Amino acid sequence: MFIRHAEPFVEPDRPPAEWQLSLRGKGLSYGLGARLAPRGLRRLVTSPEEKARATATVLAEVLGVSVVTDDRLREVQRPWTDGNFADVVACYLHGDLIEGWEPIEQVVSRLEAFLASRPSDGPIGVVTHGTAMTCLLGADDSANRARFWSDLTMPDAWTFSEVGPVRLDCLRS
Repeated sequence: MFIRHAEPFVEPDRPPAEWQLSLRGKGLSYGLGARLAPRGLRRLVTSPEEKARATATVLAEVLGVSVVTDDRLREVQRPWTDGNFADVVACYLHGDLIEGWEPIEQVVSRLEAFLASRPSDGPIGVVTHGTAMTCLLGADDSANRARFWSDLTMPDAWTFSEVGPVRLDCLRS
């Protein structure tokens, strides 16, 4: 199961990797944990970025599971973006090469390497980031990637089926 981190408190003077959860994001994380409890997750693996780690920590508290960190789950590496972030992300996900942004293929490769190396002792929650998750789950079609990303919420949770990624119904309340 892939879980997008909860809403951060955006601090333009700090790198996004250091952003904390907002109070709303922390509250939503507790709610998500309660909704995920019936899923039987055995552990959480999280990006080292603070907003993902904080989301995973809250979920682990609710679920009674452990958390480990894996650098391969970090967000797409990129510089600060001035202007409309959503427009720049859409261009990136459509396949435009943007200076300083980690290539989509590289993001997919590190996430696939993580998936290939994970133990198979039961279901896990993978706490990561919207753009990185989209590179992997948004299919090979760039229009689908951009649509997938724009539909994500904070937090969000997705699982896999034979038809592709499926948002967990437990998030609709």
